Amino acid sequence: MESRNTERDTNGKAGAYQFCACLCGASLCLPGVANASTSVDICQEPVAESHLTIAYYDQENSFFESGRGATNRANYSTDLLFARKEKWIFGFGHRSTILNVDDLELQTNGYLHTFFFPVHWTSHSDRKSFRFGIAPALSGSSNVTEDPNEYTKDAFQLLATFVWSRRISDQLGFSYGICGDHRFGEYQVYPVISLKWQPRPDWTIELGFPTSQLSYEATKSFNFLLRVSPNGNEWYVKDKSLEKSSKLVYEAYVVELALDWRLHQHFMITASVGREFDARYEMTLADESRVRLSSDPATRFGAALAWFF
Repeated sequence: MESRNTERDTNGKAGAYQFCACLCGASLCLPGVANASTSVDICQEPVAESHLTIAYYDQENSFFESGRGATNRANYSTDLLFARKEKWIFGFGHRSTILNVDDLELQTNGYLHTFFFPVHWTSHSDRKSFRFGIAPALSGSSNVTEDPNEYTKDAFQLLATFVWSRRISDQLGFSYGICGDHRFGEYQVYPVISLKWQPRPDWTIELGFPTSQLSYEATKSFNFLLRVSPNGNEWYVKDKSLEKSSKLVYEAYVVELALDWRLHQHFMITASVGREFDARYEMTLADESRVRLSSDPATRFGAALAWFF
């Protein structure tokens, strides 16, 4: 009888610890690896497992307000992250955006890149944790990022976050903190807050700002994720002659449904469909006029492949 009670207590503690680890980001309770994105997300807890991810999405044509042309985008991303001793996660990332604009001549070639080097440090205790994340970045058009002589302070970014998490019960947790990044276009420092509820072992609900998401683990291999989050960035761009420079700013929100298939211990495939809305561009045209244009909602399709090691 004593051994059974001991086993029950051990299992209960293990379940409570697993949920706390999920809240604190030390496990794969929400195992989704994001598809290609315009933005760099330093605020969201990274997957706490060493991995290499490549991703792509294609966004359909979207018309600007007042009939001033149209735009479509293709995004590519690479993330290489190393997890060490449940405290450190660090690595390298790249976001590549191909921006096509019809009927407007921009002061850029439309090939936009963001290179960044994220570092996360997490401290855990029984019911709470603290995470600090920072990521220096270089963000600009291809004719800027490929030539160090064109680098200026306007091409560099410093993204950072501080997040405190606490487990309220075995099913409920709370996180809060601050974040500074370009997910809303121009650099902003804003509060982050989320309430995580795990009503059942296969369901996790996170309501918060700026990201909310719902996860359902259908099987050990398949996971569904529905997420709403901001998707923006800022780039330092130059014209072909490298004589004129400006900032290109993009901001939007995206709602996305993703299916993760963990086909092997070391490999996962993700397919997604999403809808971007409330999108706005601020950019300089070839004639040096500055415009701020909204675009219609647009559907996007994405895919990602992750290797865990």
